[in-house]
Amino acid sequence: MNDWKMELYWRLPVRLQEASLSLYARYLERMYYGDEFEKWRDWLKDWKDWSPSSVEGWKNERLQHVIRIAAEQVPYYRSRFGWMDWKRVRSESDLPLLPILEKQSIRQNEGAFIADNVPREALWKQKTSGTTGTSLSIFWPKSMTQQLWAIDEVMVRGVAGVSQQMPRAMMGGRPVLPGDTRRPPYWRFNRRWRQLYFSSYHISIKTAPHYVEALETYGSEWLTGYGSAIAALADSAVKSGMAAHPLKAVIVSGDTLLDEMRHSIETFFQCRCFDQYGQSEGVAVAMECDHGQMHIIPQVGIIEILREDGTCCEPGEVGQIVATGLLNDAMPLIRYRIGDYAAWKKQQGCPCGNPNPVLTDLEGRTDDYLITSDGRKIGRLSTAMKRSPTIHSAQLVQDRPGHAFFLVRPGAGYSSSDAKTVCDDIRERIGSFHLDVVEVPEIPKTPQGKTALVVRLEERPWMEEVYERVLGAKNVR
Repeated sequence: MNDWKMELYWRLPVRLQEASLSLYARYLERMYYGDEFEKWRDWLKDWKDWSPSSVEGWKNERLQHVIRIAAEQVPYYRSRFGWMDWKRVRSESDLPLLPILEKQSIRQNEGAFIADNVPREALWKQKTSGTTGTSLSIFWPKSMTQQLWAIDEVMVRGVAGVSQQMPRAMMGGRPVLPGDTRRPPYWRFNRRWRQLYFSSYHISIKTAPHYVEALETYGSEWLTGYGSAIAALADSAVKSGMAAHPLKAVIVSGDTLLDEMRHSIETFFQCRCFDQYGQSEGVAVAMECDHGQMHIIPQVGIIEILREDGTCCEPGEVGQIVATGLLNDAMPLIRYRIGDYAAWKKQQGCPCGNPNPVLTDLEGRTDDYLITSDGRKIGRLSTAMKRSPTIHSAQLVQDRPGHAFFLVRPGAGYSSSDAKTVCDDIRERIGSFHLDVVEVPEIPKTPQGKTALVVRLEERPWMEEVYERVLGAKNVR
């Protein structure tokens, strides 16, 4: 929302705030539901029984459709593809004939990526959660919104055994109540969807009982949102002395889910925690099954995993995710470098019956890197963070080249040697690098409510005040 809209919203009594949320939900229903949603939900209901050849045939048809629109109707691609024989791209294996799309190209001229015959006001605007100055505006056609909503209902929520129709709770990054709120409710209730929207910014040992009581009062059957925030709620509730509160499922996405976070969530909520992978660009989605395998959803987009030189990685080899969206024919993103790492699992196939390929080693974003004193950029640090299961959550805060603070939120059984193990692992990758371990009760969040793995203060000066409180002003400057 614009600032003036938020100011107006916060001035309303709680009951009117909740009424406004229900009205907004009614508006969203017109976007999410409709003929396209119904058609795709019915089409997808037997997706586990589809043969690989039928899936490939559908993907190839959609790929050719998207590329044709891009080449003929989208100014950016019309210019780039003018000297290429783009019609030769008939299947996934032909995609290397086309160039890789970088985020910066979109950032410099987003309007050049929208098809000529589509008015921008007819599109649904998505903002990526990048840092200030780096977020992107992505536009979806209305049909895509309903298609993705149907995919979520059948292939994400359905896999977890829940549905949109069940009462639920959400813990995301929206500031649904003012930051200086000191008493409950720490949520707002959308009656139309029977959805509790929890604030992820007010969780503590003192407030956790109020959150859990709200789950019971409003009959929430499942919970979704940022894994770091939900884990913080689970831990705080346990420390406050509350008994476990069973739910049907928890679905998390948006930040890195460490093993200790998952353990906290599953222990307190007495259900399975499912991890989901996706992004605002809507070009690649994967969902964890109840066997812990991260299956891609091929109806959303085609995924390539590439080395730095652009060649394809072998199974088990970690590389960068490059995706081609199959649903967006208003703003096509073809061979788009998302900024995440992953690998194809060496041994495919899963006892859950999901025939779709399995990703492994989702290692965080390519901008999660530290800068050494000699200017090198060292990334893929999330694997180091997972070295110790007793670390609940952690963050690297870099104030200058060659030095960073390692913020650790201890978990059950934690000792200082566990943090040292992680630091040693990082130094093995980097070489000479100074890390100061700082144990903290909570890991600071970004303005979007997420827990970033690496924060380089030079690039996020607006967060200096936060870390001055955590680390002390003289340490941050």
